[in-house]
Amino acid sequence: MSLAEADRTKLVALLDELAGTVEDLVLSGLTTASEATRQALNVAFQEASRLRLLRLGSTLRVANEELGRFTRNEADFSRKRLFFFLARAWMLSHGLARALHEKDDAQLARLLWTPAAARVEQLEVVTLGVVKKVIRGVAVTFEFRLRALSDGRRLTWACVFPLRRGVDIPPEGFLHLPHKQRFKAIDFLAGKVIAIEKAAVAPDESVGRITLADESTVTAGEAFGEWDRFRSWEPAAALARIQDYSPSPFDLEVEMQEEVVLDDWQLGEAAEDGDGQVAYPVRSGAATWQAVVAPGAQGQALRKALEGLRKKKKRPPLFGLMHYERCRLALQPLAVFGPNGPEHLTISDEKLDRAALLKALKLT
Repeated sequence: MSLAEADRTKLVALLDELAGTVEDLVLSGLTTASEATRQALNVAFQEASRLRLLRLGSTLRVANEELGRFTRNEADFSRKRLFFFLARAWMLSHGLARALHEKDDAQLARLLWTPAAARVEQLEVVTLGVVKKVIRGVAVTFEFRLRALSDGRRLTWACVFPLRRGVDIPPEGFLHLPHKQRFKAIDFLAGKVIAIEKAAVAPDESVGRITLADESTVTAGEAFGEWDRFRSWEPAAALARIQDYSPSPFDLEVEMQEEVVLDDWQLGEAAEDGDGQVAYPVRSGAATWQAVVAPGAQGQALRKALEGLRKKKKRPPLFGLMHYERCRLALQPLAVFGPNGPEHLTISDEKLDRAALLKALKLT
């Protein structure tokens, strides 16, 4: 990634100020955290976003959100999460500043972590599962795990919806809102072929991330019926990736993910897992995964679905994301393969009052 000389000069000053803000906060303690501290982090986040410094921007966003939870004395505040992202912001600010001073473009590119995106004129995909994240009072994010029909490539597309404080609507309600490309995210859940035109795909580990532009088009086509094409995974390839992996201080456990499909699996009883989460033991063959369910609106649909699956004698194949955390196999169950395709475990099946949604969002 190239930066204009004026942006480089401005960025160096911003990074020095950011490092000082983090140091002052850590040295003086959280009790001194104020609105001014949050404002300083927010200014840095906005500038990082303007310059498309994705890793720095996302780090500052999470740190600022967590600091806000602390200042509001919210129950879901996590000291561990806050100081991880503050430490990451401090290391990035010093590392980027040094790379800029020394004009080390290779180091700058590594720290910015901005993969080059390739333009794609046309792409047909289907959805296997959805990751739902709810940050109370901040945003709802849906990440769709996709497969390209042409070559089976693993792809993702994500959408983010800001939350207004005081507006209480189901997260799934946002899936019905129109995007500027004149489609709705709910279209991805209909079990149909989705045609995407004039978009970009950036490589990210084992998946490609789709980015839509203003001129992109997204169209739902015919129902898809060849789901058996995607009911497999390669444990040997996953083992090879982890053997070749060298973690850095900037990496999160969840960032090294594998898409898995379990055909014969058993589901145990949920147990408390800290921070309001619960974990279900999922056994398949000789391996045991911990399926962690988040508290509140983020995990409500998934927990209901897993409790229903526990009561069944025979369970359909399970699709999910695996990562390695605290010396264990962590699993995010996303869908089961039913007779008509994926049944999405993370998405609530409760009926949505669209009139109430429009009223809450003040779109009427």
